[in-house]
Amino acid sequence: MFGYLQPFREELKMKDYKLYKSVYCGLCRSLSKSYGLKSSLTLSYDCTVLAMLYMSLHDTPCSVKKGKCTVNPLKKCMICTCEGDALRFAGAVSVIMSWHKLKDTMNDGGLFKKAAAFFLRIFLRGNYKRALRNYPLIDEYTAEMMKQQNEAEKNDVGIDRAADPTATLISRLCIMFCPEKTDRKTIGVFGYHVGRWIYLMDACDDLEKDIKKKNFNPFKKKYNGDVKATMQYCNEVLNMTAAQLIMAYELLDLHRYKAILDNIIYNGITIQQKKYTFDRYNKKKTKDIDYYPAMDVHE
Repeated sequence: MFGYLQPFREELKMKDYKLYKSVYCGLCRSLSKSYGLKSSLTLSYDCTVLAMLYMSLHDTPCSVKKGKCTVNPLKKCMICTCEGDALRFAGAVSVIMSWHKLKDTMNDGGLFKKAAAFFLRIFLRGNYKRALRNYPLIDEYTAEMMKQQNEAEKNDVGIDRAADPTATLISRLCIMFCPEKTDRKTIGVFGYHVGRWIYLMDACDDLEKDIKKKNFNPFKKKYNGDVKATMQYCNEVLNMTAAQLIMAYELLDLHRYKAILDNIIYNGITIQQKKYTFDRYNKKKTKDIDYYPAMDVHE
């Protein structure tokens, strides 16, 4: 996935940050164990949040233990293990989505990117096949999303239609692991707006590159190439999506990791938006003035 769903460390207690890192490392370990060592290359922050949400909704028993890093055996880390399917499910999402993303890059990327994607797909083929056998529905949903996304881009559609395929995919994935007693409509709406926010963040992040290379971007036409003015509009659209996301989130019945998930939803999203819409144009780099208004940044 894209990696935009991250906690804001400055507002997260140390014990909660260590717990978040243990889930991240636990997902890496699960990827390696379930789908092969090479699948660790597909690890992402977004799928870590997906795993935490799964465990929280199901109140999955978890434990944290010391272990060696899967990628670097010389490094020790805290690793989360849990009963149930949360880590395997999130790992399958990571592998399958990466596989389809590489296929898309082969079709639309430049010569170097096409070659890199081709060899990476060969490298990850076995990992993808294992994930496909265990979760064929994830692959079906992802393939459908990629097809709809390509059609939307070819037709040069507007923001809502461009974001809909990714939003629908994340909504379907959330519904897939929704507990029976949980309101599926609520988790579906939450997932939809998470997916929409992630897509729009990626479009915002790629805006300058897409304008330069004349690639599709749903924000590109808004201010005829005036990137700073477009970023202001991007932030407004992202704020509206985040508001819908938060309203659905507050209706979820969470049993675990609530402090971490609260931090990601209420603080992390805000910081990520600020980083990709305004901070890149702030030459003074006073990125924390708005968040800490009482601080004297010149000290």
